[in-house]
Amino acid sequence: MADKLLALRPATQRERSLSYPIVMPQRIARAVLLAGVVCAVPAPSQAQSWPLQKPIRFEVISAAGGLTDIVPRLLSTYLSASIGQPVVVEDRPGAGGNIAAGIVAKAEPDGHVLLATGSNQSVNPTLLPNPGFDYERDLVPVSMVVVAKMLLVAAPSFPGNTITDVIRMTKQKPKSVSIAISPIGTPNYLGAEMLAQYGKIDLTFVPYGGIGQATPDVIAGRVDLAVGAMPSLLPQVRAGALKALAVTSSQRSTLAPDIPTSAEAGLPQLQIDAWICFMGTGGTPAPIIARLDHEIAKALALPEVREAFAKQGVEIFHMNPQETGKFIKSEAARFAGLLKHARVEATPQ
Repeated sequence: MADKLLALRPATQRERSLSYPIVMPQRIARAVLLAGVVCAVPAPSQAQSWPLQKPIRFEVISAAGGLTDIVPRLLSTYLSASIGQPVVVEDRPGAGGNIAAGIVAKAEPDGHVLLATGSNQSVNPTLLPNPGFDYERDLVPVSMVVVAKMLLVAAPSFPGNTITDVIRMTKQKPKSVSIAISPIGTPNYLGAEMLAQYGKIDLTFVPYGGIGQATPDVIAGRVDLAVGAMPSLLPQVRAGALKALAVTSSQRSTLAPDIPTSAEAGLPQLQIDAWICFMGTGGTPAPIIARLDHEIAKALALPEVREAFAKQGVEIFHMNPQETGKFIKSEAARFAGLLKHARVEATPQ
């Protein structure tokens, strides 16, 4: 069946021509560099070969540089050493994550192809109901991995400093405030929907392929607001390139205790975190799924891995396959009302 795309205005030619690449934050760069260094370590002699003599491949729902991409890249080196097979990471952004999900759903159920995803796994069956595969039948939980707090940020030139300011300005003049949104189903998108719906305001949604693409335009003031994971946005806030309005959580971040929570900034209903989980192909034998989860848990327990994530504001959030499946369903229920009144429409390609 046809993929779904957002029926939204893309940024103009002039806007795109003015965009510039953003340098990967140093903390993230160091984590990726660490991953590359560890990759050079030979696999232990006692490591057993995986079911087949071929690489394990992560299919990532987003573009390079985002949290969904960084997490499997960091873990892949340790998994390769313990499993005894190369681990490859492929970025497949597009169609709200359904391109990557479809590849995994239709792969051989042998444990060699995994999906790196997040909230899309909870909301896409509702927002994009005809992807050409069955989310529940064709994808099986492997592990919940990490969670990160998110920030609502604004251009430095934006006149407001709190969510209350955003609500007041937009109610005075509807659609006068714009917000960048990442592909449908992502936490960035859900955060924008929450701000619009729970704040009862009419924002102008501007679509991007990911927070990495949107950030330069927000910095330049071509778009007013964005919601994104703290590891991606906090370095820009600290550099003065972005202005943080709130942490979209009930508690302040230990990495940024000066940034108020969404409740403190004027909208307590704005509660969204960025979590990352891994899924396998439906029909994969349970012992293989269990072994994958075991190896992932071992990697997450390593001090160097925990330290690398902690420095970026990312918390270990491991759950086994059964717990991951229950969590995904609970998140789907939590977002049901939000999705029913979504401001973004999905239309056939």
